[in-house]
Amino acid sequence: DNIALSYFGEGAANQGAFHESINLAALWKLPVVFICEDNAYAISVPKAASTAIPDNSDRASAYGIPGVLVSENDPVAVYEVMGAAMDRARRGDGPSLIEIKTDRLWGHFEGDADAYRSEDFKQEMNERDPLVVFGKRLEEEGILSAEEQEAIKESEYATVEAAIDFALASPYPAPEASLDHVFA
Repeated sequence: DNIALSYFGEGAANQGAFHESINLAALWKLPVVFICEDNAYAISVPKAASTAIPDNSDRASAYGIPGVLVSENDPVAVYEVMGAAMDRARRGDGPSLIEIKTDRLWGHFEGDADAYRSEDFKQEMNERDPLVVFGKRLEEEGILSAEEQEAIKESEYATVEAAIDFALASPYPAPEASLDHVFA
């Protein structure tokens, strides 16, 4: 039942390693789901200046595998598409390529001044933030109130903080531990 999930951006989909990996995964029917997070920028280069096609999911047909495009920041759509691809991989039917059109709310890396995108564009992206939009949807549909969502958020923040505290308080592992759980 083990599968691999491979996450990368639209810029990486232009690299030879992407094509080599997806080709071998298709050839050997490996249980891999390739997930392209397309935020329209390869670091600071607009996608239109670096990629010949608008949708990377169209590349899947060259390898004889399904390619699915999720063109909105809808967590339910992502969940459904991911579930189908993961089921396919677990059945032994080989890999799938999923492309998710999304927004990158901050720069590409810590310290990125993000000067290549206008403030208006960044504001529009923040208004489309899937966590905010989905939270409103859950509230409107009577699934989770704003207070319940806030309680979940606080609980998850506490879980992350506890994990960070644990990691910082833990001793460094022995060098030979780097060979544990290596499968290749």
